[in-house]
Amino acid sequence: MALAALLLTTAAVTAVPVAASQSVGLREFYEQRPEWSPCDFDAEVSCASIEVPLDYRDPGGERISIAVSRQAAAQPATRRGVLFSNPGGPGGSGLVTVDASGDTVSWPKDRFADTPLSRHYDLIGFDPRGVGRSTSLSCEQPTTAKPLTSRPTEADFDTAIEWANQAQAGCEQVSGDLLPHINTRDTARDMDVLRGVLGAKKINYVGYSYGTYLGAVYGTLFPEHLDRSVLDSAVPGNMDWRRTQMNSAVAAKRNVEQWAEWTAHRDGRYHLGASRAEVLATVAAVSAKLPETTEQFGSQRTRFDKEVGFAAALRPDWDRLAELVRETRATGTFPAPVPPAAPSGTGLLTGYIPVNQTVHCETEWPTDLDTYRRDTALFSEKYPYGAGAVTAMPDPCTFRAEPPKERATTLRRAGYPTGLVVQAEGDIQTAYSGGVEMARRLHNRLITVVDDGNHGQYARRGNACLDDAVTRYLLDGTLPAADLTCPGQPRPAIPVTR
Repeated sequence: MALAALLLTTAAVTAVPVAASQSVGLREFYEQRPEWSPCDFDAEVSCASIEVPLDYRDPGGERISIAVSRQAAAQPATRRGVLFSNPGGPGGSGLVTVDASGDTVSWPKDRFADTPLSRHYDLIGFDPRGVGRSTSLSCEQPTTAKPLTSRPTEADFDTAIEWANQAQAGCEQVSGDLLPHINTRDTARDMDVLRGVLGAKKINYVGYSYGTYLGAVYGTLFPEHLDRSVLDSAVPGNMDWRRTQMNSAVAAKRNVEQWAEWTAHRDGRYHLGASRAEVLATVAAVSAKLPETTEQFGSQRTRFDKEVGFAAALRPDWDRLAELVRETRATGTFPAPVPPAAPSGTGLLTGYIPVNQTVHCETEWPTDLDTYRRDTALFSEKYPYGAGAVTAMPDPCTFRAEPPKERATTLRRAGYPTGLVVQAEGDIQTAYSGGVEMARRLHNRLITVVDDGNHGQYARRGNACLDDAVTRYLLDGTLPAADLTCPGQPRPAIPVTR
């Protein structure tokens, strides 16, 4: 949805103290006084813009802008500070986002509308550097399309190399000066400037998906300025972007196996097999018979493999998935709805895709193509469902011209209170193991959503057990019991038939 340009100004200086840990060269950034005005996307929320250094090692050099929103606490008498949030990505807007139905919503106002948070916190959203209304990163769009296939051939692998080379070169050519500074550490530094501009000694934080890593990096860099924190659907604490992507395919296979077990117990209804192994064999046979002819959104076989992985994550969809497999076996075709079209043709890309691609390059990637070739072959055979073997193929980061300007942050929690990590057992976007690792590394409390594959849980799924525990923590600091478990969305109420 096209939105009118936001009229923002950066203005003069106020007397907000600068933390002792900040250099004198950054003082003027912390002491900005932004001019707030109603946001063009939501008149009930105020928007502004601030300036930050492009390079924090050279605060006197080039500057970029960061767009920020603020919804003041509805009950000032019980206000307990500012609550920052990030919806994920990397590359997601923290001002305007799209919900599950495709509607544009105001972030974070609409996410927390059904919670009491807006009564007691100023809700703060912002577009990370490179994203949306902040200084935007642009990349030349590759002329070669990324292969859409669940079981790549050698030709697909070669095409992936060409696409990844073009994608990385297209960013370096268009945004070479900005590119090295689009990373999590600098975004965390921007958050601390925002904290100072808002006159807050500490921030509170809720992050989803990639936002969990951003929050953990902020806490590592600025522990004296972080109070309560919630990391929902966490990436691993020992961040490795390639491994994180590949873990999604492993998690998808695990969900498919659990669905197959459930389906086998209802063989009298679905007739797909009386054991988990038989159901899995049926799915593999159905997939193998589907056409692999290249289509705009991937072959029928690729789309079937993706749908099996994605639907198996969502327990309420298990009946629909079983019926879909049965229908596909009967017809020999896969007419299911296709995903949105990937960008095609030529021109500049801005927003989510370039930032997502660039932030992924902040951790190490193999440069030996044989490593990708071996992993791709393995994942084609063992983990074709959901995101599948594409997660193992070459990436733009494989071909970056320069290493990251800083090493990725080694996460730790020292100097700020115990926080929460929320993780669903069947999440395929950020696998459950990542949440366990994040909680262990930060010594945070882990809340597990049992037998559930949804991504992004708090204030979204209507899970009273989870929502009550997180809200209570954010409002009065009460930590839930160690290793709290909350039930996820239920499986279909289909009787066992054997």
